[in-house]
Amino acid sequence: MLTEEQKEENRRWAKLAEANAQKMLKPGDRLRVTKCPGTKRWITFSHWDGCWLVSKSGIGDYHPVNVDFVNGLPVDFAGRGIHD
Repeated sequence: MLTEEQKEENRRWAKLAEANAQKMLKPGDRLRVTKCPGTKRWITFSHWDGCWLVSKSGIGDYHPVNVDFVNGLPVDFAGRGIHD
């Protein structure tokens, strides 16, 4: 169970990741994202739906905090320095 402080920190990372990703991503970018339950997959970015990334196939269940590669290059939109 996360403490309120941990939850707030996660929300802060998510908002930072969203702001940074919105500055950088363009339609057609190839993203590697982590999806529950930890599965990594490649998608082609299409557009935004609020804070969610929507893939070319129309799936909009990806958040930029879970993106670790863009066009084959490592990225950390939240600035946490975490990569596999």
